[in-house]
Amino acid sequence: MKMPAFIKQLAGPVVSVTVLAACAGAPLSIAALDPDHLIAEAEAADRAAMQAQGAGDLETFAKYLSEDYAYIDLSGNRIGKAQILARRKEDKRGILSETSSEDEAVVLGPGVVMFRGRTDVVASYYGGLPRPGSTRYSVIWRKEADGQWRMVAAQTTDRIRREYPVKMRADVPGDVLALYAGTYELATETPLTLVLEAGEGRLLATIEGQFEDMEFYPESETHFFATARPFELVLSEDAGSLELVTFGAETKGLRVVD
Repeated sequence: MKMPAFIKQLAGPVVSVTVLAACAGAPLSIAALDPDHLIAEAEAADRAAMQAQGAGDLETFAKYLSEDYAYIDLSGNRIGKAQILARRKEDKRGILSETSSEDEAVVLGPGVVMFRGRTDVVASYYGGLPRPGSTRYSVIWRKEADGQWRMVAAQTTDRIRREYPVKMRADVPGDVLALYAGTYELATETPLTLVLEAGEGRLLATIEGQFEDMEFYPESETHFFATARPFELVLSEDAGSLELVTFGAETKGLRVVD
């Protein structure tokens, strides 16, 4: 991510306990450097780490995480290094597009730099399903004893209010549900196959390797919603096509004719 102008700042009253701990952990042998030089080094490491994460190269990404790394996620949970790597592997997250703004670089002390700002991103989620997001972030980098810059703390705050909509379930005849049963090819970056089965008053959706028998309940004869995740299905009346909506992002699908 591009980081323009920097701000020289020592640890003040707004700095959290995590930040102070990161500063305290910086090697004392590192001499105070020019802020421009510090920020440039940390920025290069940050850019390399984000590129690796966006490409799904978790082996490289892991090299930029300190052993005492801590991430506070959108739910307020504290996630360590091993946990964040396991999470990234499970969700198969890859960056499709990303725009940064309101960026700042703050020198907290010798060998410690914080980046903060806003990022708007569209990521591939669960192997290809798009997920838009907009967050404010802060991340702290520390130059460790071996001379390598590593991320020691990060936090994100979601700018998009995510809610599971309250929807009324409709009664849809079984023959209508049976009409929708079949296989659909989704227009994702990496093609995915969605299989729909007719269940008792609902449709069961499966994408191999991603989720199995996710329940979609009818809001009408063509609109269905899930309760496990904020996903929706909109089907054409002839069952020849559909739209799978994941976190507000629409992915079109065409029926595969046997």
